[in-house]
Amino acid sequence: MRRVIVVGAGFFGRLVAARLRDRGFTPLVATRRGADVRLDAEDDAELRAVLERDDVVIDTAGPFADRTTRLARVAIDVGADVIDLAESLAWSDAILALDTVARAARVRLYPACSAVAAVAGACVTASGIAAPEEVDLFLAPASAQTASGATVHAFAGSIGLAIKTFRDRRIVQVRGFTESRPFPASVRTGGIVEGAHAVLLPRAWPSLRRAEFWVDPNMALGRPVLSAIAELPLLAGIARGVAPIVPARLVGRRDGEFATVVRAAERVAAFTFRAARGSYRIAVEPAVMAAEALARGAMPPPGVVLPNAQVDPEELFARLGGVGIAIVRA
Repeated sequence: MRRVIVVGAGFFGRLVAARLRDRGFTPLVATRRGADVRLDAEDDAELRAVLERDDVVIDTAGPFADRTTRLARVAIDVGADVIDLAESLAWSDAILALDTVARAARVRLYPACSAVAAVAGACVTASGIAAPEEVDLFLAPASAQTASGATVHAFAGSIGLAIKTFRDRRIVQVRGFTESRPFPASVRTGGIVEGAHAVLLPRAWPSLRRAEFWVDPNMALGRPVLSAIAELPLLAGIARGVAPIVPARLVGRRDGEFATVVRAAERVAAFTFRAARGSYRIAVEPAVMAAEALARGAMPPPGVVLPNAQVDPEELFARLGGVGIAIVRA
């Protein structure tokens, strides 16, 4: 059994570690202040002192937009596999750039092994559409529980500013939250935001012409107010500055939803995951599954593991159902 290290002990780090314990593992939790292990993900010496060959590392230490890929690069040097929960486009782009060196070192990197890439990728695979043309991702997070300062800061950065999305077979810029799209079979509507899907899904499925991400902040009047603000530069700037200090958990909701819609020609497949409580488990289970498989001896090809190969769709869906996530396929 390979050693599993969870880097970060924030909301998702704690959840990953707890889920691994439920599955019979004894992960080491590594933080800057020291939990089981003291580790700063940006300190080369500490990384080299802690990481060992054949470790399985789950990186949850956000905000990823403020970090370098030092942990991944040191892991490649020492021969450890890395799974991350990042949903940042820039971060996943940087991980993709490490593919050649990771392959040479026989190391596996799993970028965005969470809802935005891994669950969406599992849905594309499960759709049976071999050459998808469009993929839409929809998220309404359980904001009363998951809206930390870091997540709010990352989300607010999309309001009214130029963001990247995948459209017309290429990365293009649009203004965040100025476009909207309804969730499938739901009363919700999401505003457009940036995400790792835009660089990862087209790598996995070259047939894609468009892949976009739509978010409902899941708090009272959140989406319509932010969409209106995004059209007004002055107000959008104020919103970006104020958002991180707003007590989002106090005004957010506890229910949550994630959906993926896959289209090709006349075919459409939709997958919706919902829970009245605990929907955040959707983002955690793929990383737990990938870590389990690696720790037990699975040997996927080295290099960057794309969303079409990170987890088995039917196993993922069964495990999500087992932790209280309702799944609707259409």
